[in-house]
Amino acid sequence: MNFIEGDFKMSGNNLVHKLPSVFNAEAGADVDCVIQFHLSEPAYVSITGGSCTSHAGIAEAPDLSLTMADDFLEPLLRGEVNGMAALMTGKLKFSGDMALAQRISTLFDMDKL
Repeated sequence: MNFIEGDFKMSGNNLVHKLPSVFNAEAGADVDCVIQFHLSEPAYVSITGGSCTSHAGIAEAPDLSLTMADDFLEPLLRGEVNGMAALMTGKLKFSGDMALAQRISTLFDMDKL
């Protein structure tokens, strides 16, 4: 945990490992994928059969890879930032399934954190 402006902020890696607990099974019922997060410590989530698991490290063949600063992950997942603008300004880099990238904020209910 990092101490920033009087609040405890979760590292990007810790946030990735919390994603299974806020996974929206209804929104992800038809999803079968691996999403790689290239953060200060790489991690990824596997979504299949309406469930989500998190893993440390680098996935062998992710469907979507996202590269960003740790503090950008939560606003991205909350839908608070425009992904296209973030791509154009270099705050976010991605490779893989564009449709999945556009859906990512619907797969996790960040209000449950």
